[in-house]
Amino acid sequence: MYYLKGDIITDGQRFQNKTIGISKGKIFYVGEDEPINVSNLYITKGVICPGFVDIHLHGVSGDDFMDSAEAFDKIAERLPRYGVTSFLATSRTAAISDLEAFLIRATSFERKPSYSQLLGVHIEGPWISPVYPGAQKGSLIRRLTAGDAQFIILPHSDIVSIITLAPEEVEDRSVFEQLYSKGIRLSAGHTNASLEDVKLAISHGLRQITHTFNAMSPVHHRIPGTAAAALICEELTCEIIPDGLHVHPDMIGFLYKVKGREKLMLISDCTGYNSLDDGEYFLRGKHLIKKGNQLRLKDGPLAGSAITLDQGVKYAVDQCKIPLEDAVYMAGKGPLKAIGKDAVKGSIKEGFDADLVVLDEELKVEMTVVNGEIVYKK
Repeated sequence: MYYLKGDIITDGQRFQNKTIGISKGKIFYVGEDEPINVSNLYITKGVICPGFVDIHLHGVSGDDFMDSAEAFDKIAERLPRYGVTSFLATSRTAAISDLEAFLIRATSFERKPSYSQLLGVHIEGPWISPVYPGAQKGSLIRRLTAGDAQFIILPHSDIVSIITLAPEEVEDRSVFEQLYSKGIRLSAGHTNASLEDVKLAISHGLRQITHTFNAMSPVHHRIPGTAAAALICEELTCEIIPDGLHVHPDMIGFLYKVKGREKLMLISDCTGYNSLDDGEYFLRGKHLIKKGNQLRLKDGPLAGSAITLDQGVKYAVDQCKIPLEDAVYMAGKGPLKAIGKDAVKGSIKEGFDADLVVLDEELKVEMTVVNGEIVYKK
């Protein structure tokens, strides 16, 4: 049993000078009373928030979830230093056999006490558009068929939380309803869909947009594409990469004004190359150029991001003028709601899981708590 004391942010609101009691993995007290034994009290001048939840994350610090079972361990171990207490392991376009191996590894992953928690997986490709592959390997892109759903996805439906796909490339839209009925979140990304395509997909269960504005048909005043649908359709919750490279900060601010904190989620889309020095690399079959937080294929396209989610929260506040209370919500509670995992996570309330991040006055991670355990402390 121990206590944290300081300002807290929860559910989009800030409360000053609160004490949080933690025991057996849960929050058992939130109030203003001082604990009897101050030896187990941690006081911060920063702010205590629900832990960050990265629902679009390929890897971190050199490892990628598609690499091996050991990569799951390494990534989960490192994530708390970035304030991430839960995550979805995200795949990339690959051979079906490699995708199946990834799903099997995710199903068998056993979290150690000091690790961030795996909540499920996010499948990104191969069911995307060859028109907008981004850095995905074009030769492996395919249309989503009823057979793929039956033999690849549904056997692992318990672990699959989100599937990014191109709705215009689906052979039979009844597949949408089949996946949706299993609680799988369908997200449009790497897509050339028109506004009409997206609206039709919404009627069959589409509810999300993957890394909004990137790798999709654009906003156009006569031919509105997927990016326009993200702005127009109230049913859609949008991911955004807040690094200033994938999307201009004023456009992030504009999307926030349109969607609000309830329909916008901050993601890292980190491809595992955040710790690389600047230079040229040939990794995982790709020729990459790293410069600061910018990661590109040698022939030009962005190749995912090189930020971590804590950096994204800070960027959203400092550069996009999003209130900290809302940025924290969009990096924690919002993603949990989107995947139906917010019943006992994502809020600082009695009875909720003690998954917390303490940010210092510069919005850098000072401490991370996962399941009540202090797993990182600066």
